[in-house]
Amino acid sequence: MRAPFFGPTFEEMRDPSRQPPEVRARALAVRERDPLDPYNLFNITWRDPEGRIYYEVLPRALTGVEAPIVVIYAKDFPTGSHKVGAAYSILMEKVLLEGLRPGEHVLVWPSTGNYGIGGAWVGGRMGFEGIVILPEGMSRERFERIEAYGARVIRTPGSESNVKEIYDKCKELTAADPRVRVLNQFSEMGNYRFHYYVTGNTIVDLAAELRERGIGEGKVAAFVSAMGSAGTIGAGDRLKQVWP
Repeated sequence: MRAPFFGPTFEEMRDPSRQPPEVRARALAVRERDPLDPYNLFNITWRDPEGRIYYEVLPRALTGVEAPIVVIYAKDFPTGSHKVGAAYSILMEKVLLEGLRPGEHVLVWPSTGNYGIGGAWVGGRMGFEGIVILPEGMSRERFERIEAYGARVIRTPGSESNVKEIYDKCKELTAADPRVRVLNQFSEMGNYRFHYYVTGNTIVDLAAELRERGIGEGKVAAFVSAMGSAGTIGAGDRLKQVWP
């Protein structure tokens, strides 16, 4: 049994400048040079290397409304999706609260895409053996990314809507191997907490920054997110606390 590689706290993901200077410097150094370096865990954030939030203000000519509509985007996260943040937060909580350790536990990531890709990347950077369960009908690129990150893929029948088959396989693996730990994005509160503490508070920060630039009034009137695992409800809950 060996200790896992520890990554950032919620506060350090919200604001990477809070990371120890030597850690931040190393994370930035490997960001483009070595995407598989474990220090890229410290690049799980909605902010770029200069500390600016990843966002675009949509032009009024496109939206047709006076209120500014702002999109925050996750294409520059280590795996190209914010699901890597949810995967990291879920695993880190398991490490801290349940004692998961590389060499002692095998991680199983049930998914139809980005969460499994995120889990393969995070688990490998933290030193764990990983298995991603993915429907066989998903895109070839998904399988290639997962395997490139060092995880094993188990293909289940069907495509994106065939979720039951994924969890049937999880149950089978759990029964066969006591080392298996299933990290299910639909039931783990680490998913919610990542979006509550990191995504939600990043949006709060962005509203204030935009007001200083003369965009909006410093508050969020509406929040729209594309629901997958519903973890992004956490961001909505945080925003409703700030602006009831």
